[in-house]
Amino acid sequence: MDFLLSRRSRAPRKSALCLALMFALAHTASAADADTDAKKKRSDATTLDNVAVEATTSDATSSGSKIDIPNLETAQAVSVIPRQLIDDQGIRRLPDALRNVAGVSRSDVYGFFDGFNIRGFDASSGATYLDGLALTNDMASTELGGLERVEVVKGPASGLYGQGPLSGLVNLMSKRPRNDAFVDVRAAVGTDDFREVGLDANTPLSKDGHWLGRINVIQREQDDFVDGSDAKRTYIAPALTWAPNSDTTWTFLGTYQRDRLHPWSPTTAYGTILYNPHGELPRDRAVNDIRYPAEQSRDQKAIGWQLDQRINDWLSLHQGIRYEDFHNTWDHWLFASGLHGDMRTLDRFYYGPYNEHGHALRLDNNATISGNTGAIEHEVLVGVDFARRMTSSTNNFDFGPYPFDVYAPQYGIVPGPVNLDITHYRGDTKQLGWYVQDHAKWGKWTATIGARIDKARTGTGSGQVSDTAISPRVGLTYAISDGAAWYANWSKSFNPQGGYPRWDGGNVPPERGRDIETGLKVQSVDGTLHGMVTAFQLTRQNVATEDFEHPNFYVVTGEQRSRGLELEGGVHPLPGWDITLAYAWTKAEITQDTTLPTGVRLAGIPRHNANLWTKYMVQDGVLAGWGVGGGVNYQSERLASNYEPVDPIYGRPFLMKAYTLFDAAVYYTQGPWDAQLNVRNVFDKKYFVTASSDRTAWGSPRSVMLELERHF
Repeated sequence: MDFLLSRRSRAPRKSALCLALMFALAHTASAADADTDAKKKRSDATTLDNVAVEATTSDATSSGSKIDIPNLETAQAVSVIPRQLIDDQGIRRLPDALRNVAGVSRSDVYGFFDGFNIRGFDASSGATYLDGLALTNDMASTELGGLERVEVVKGPASGLYGQGPLSGLVNLMSKRPRNDAFVDVRAAVGTDDFREVGLDANTPLSKDGHWLGRINVIQREQDDFVDGSDAKRTYIAPALTWAPNSDTTWTFLGTYQRDRLHPWSPTTAYGTILYNPHGELPRDRAVNDIRYPAEQSRDQKAIGWQLDQRINDWLSLHQGIRYEDFHNTWDHWLFASGLHGDMRTLDRFYYGPYNEHGHALRLDNNATISGNTGAIEHEVLVGVDFARRMTSSTNNFDFGPYPFDVYAPQYGIVPGPVNLDITHYRGDTKQLGWYVQDHAKWGKWTATIGARIDKARTGTGSGQVSDTAISPRVGLTYAISDGAAWYANWSKSFNPQGGYPRWDGGNVPPERGRDIETGLKVQSVDGTLHGMVTAFQLTRQNVATEDFEHPNFYVVTGEQRSRGLELEGGVHPLPGWDITLAYAWTKAEITQDTTLPTGVRLAGIPRHNANLWTKYMVQDGVLAGWGVGGGVNYQSERLASNYEPVDPIYGRPFLMKAYTLFDAAVYYTQGPWDAQLNVRNVFDKKYFVTASSDRTAWGSPRSVMLELERHF
């Protein structure tokens, strides 16, 4: 493969692999010694309850601190979306799951892929992690079927994770093997010819319970609401755990995902969100040529492990490692590029053929040291991580114009690009980071103090860009009672932008950010109530945005600030009844800019964003086993585009109206059988996810899904 590194450039990768193997062997040796000692003290029966992962929204998580700190001692807003909530809502897309988190709103990536904002800033790229390691998910949608839960860290995470968006990160936690045997088989059908079958199987693989195995398999096919668009997915995720004793857990995780798509493209604003004298366009109107439809294929394979070793009462080690190989292609992809004066003829760009092949290695090693200094208890975390991502791609971009009558479409006229100008690109990004954190506790107080040093490199040859940064974080908590705590934190973020070229040459400088926040967390001892109220201020500098005058190039726009209040929680008022609530007030605006007016709110960010979900299962009587669920999601009015604050033709304010969506569900459980019916957007509300004059994306219309599951 021509994109592979030269012998000299392979050295860092070999060093990282050697470090990983040495670390793993040290764990193995320690595990063997621990096992020998343990056998002298107990029988061969080993308790492996720690292997099972059963999360609820009130569980402590490690995403915000990389160590297991109770939620009330974590000086940062961390939200958890459990597996049960994802299943209850019938969710298949990550942005839909994130509606349950205060401060997260829907964004969009070409109308087809995962896109979301956290606390007023876009987090669609570089903010998604899998099992604590950054995930390659560009131009993709995340599969939720293989996850145990979704954790959202709000605010900067650079103090532990290194480069990343100021707004926060989303950490996806894979399903792990458990110490019980089960097989769950499900099938689902729905609108738009939705069809899905899935398998989740788990079993101990040895009589002593030291080896455990699990596999998740999903096959899904569906059309989309836009003509000529559909998606097919094959997903396989095997997992193997070796747990020779209570001090050692070594879990191997694999993933294979194969996507074959006919994606749709955003359309013109005129006739959708804005007035057009020819009338309103239907939601299913395709911008692509449906006889030669846009096509994308994406294959991703990954393998790695999560290794945890308790050495003694004061020292524990952890290692996470993952290697990914991915191949992404697309062709025949048409995008609107301008509307003619007749208000019906649309020019289009042509994207393709595009072919990318790459691989990535990510490694995180850390040690936790526990001890006391007088009356102060310490948990000190020391770690080093390494990441490298290499790609080789070819691309064709044709300005067209490929005119198209959007009101009387003629398809079958764009079999391929008129102008073929293939460009070649090699990408190489590398990060090496060292971090330290001390979580200190005395009386009712805790303090979490840490910092990270990063060295990041982007590009190859003469275009190579290197950056170094220090990202500090400081947090405090105070236990008001056993079930309530106040917290505050201050932190900074660092996000290299070497992959964002400027039209005038070079690359834009790294984005910098800082956060200050405070809040109150509550959590009842019996688990019937949990929640938090948070006030925050985030400030971004050196913000890179797309250069609309020069496609595929970027400009730095200055400084942006987001201030907000968040309320989030859940309550279990009666047996079988659960309620979750998320609300955010967010004021995100431009504070400094070279081209855009200051004081203007950021496009696509609602001032008010709320989500409510409830489910009730009848506990006894003739209706026992039946249940109902329902949800409401509200997004207030949003500015469509910072580059087009007013309608370019009619001069009116260019806004996306507020909308409210209603969801409903019915459940039935009988012995080993489960059935549920989910209806999303019950009243078929028309709304928009993102908008600009040439990039307006409809929200999804009403959908119905019926699912049947058998437990063995």
